[in-house]
Amino acid sequence: MFLEVVATSLADIRKINNSNANKIQFCKNLETGGLTPNIDDILVANQIAQKPIDIMIRTSDDNYIFTEYELRKQIQMISMISKLSNIDGVVIGVLNNDSTVNETFLEQVNKVKGNLKLTFHQALDQVKDFKQALNVLEKYNIDNVLLNVSENLETSLETIKQLKDSYPNIKFFINIGIDSDIKQYIKSKDCVHISTLARIDQNLNSEISIENINSFKEK
Repeated sequence: MFLEVVATSLADIRKINNSNANKIQFCKNLETGGLTPNIDDILVANQIAQKPIDIMIRTSDDNYIFTEYELRKQIQMISMISKLSNIDGVVIGVLNNDSTVNETFLEQVNKVKGNLKLTFHQALDQVKDFKQALNVLEKYNIDNVLLNVSENLETSLETIKQLKDSYPNIKFFINIGIDSDIKQYIKSKDCVHISTLARIDQNLNSEISIENINSFKEK
């Protein structure tokens, strides 16, 4: 599998560097779904990451609907990050008041992103029309989409398989939480995203566990 692991600190990044993970997503305040790290930490992350690393772009935890000021701030941050040679991509997710994807924001992102890859995160769970939202993401060249799985694992993963067939230009990452039973359903070509599972005792406040990451990767 292709495994992405969430880091919430520079210490996390250094640990994940020494694991078998394929990619790092860097954010802060993971307990609220993840927010943008401070600029100083992003600059250091650019220097120390030894794996492809994405930066979360989310300025508040208000249900993915942002003020004009926040949207401008996010665009400015993406523009700045695009000039950092070691950052692979950014993780975004902006909705309108009617729970549709904010196309104006995506258009602006495409103008400033340079070579950055784009990942659309859990904001997708809040849209009113899932298929329409994916059509919009495809239109604006979103590279990756993070999907949560439902309690019915087999049905959920079958749905993801169908999405892969319908949207071949988008890479779908399966977001796996504390319940690790899903590992038995993961295929070798699947892209997987973990956060708590990568930590000691599966606790958000604990340190990254290289052993946990490598054990999961081997499944």
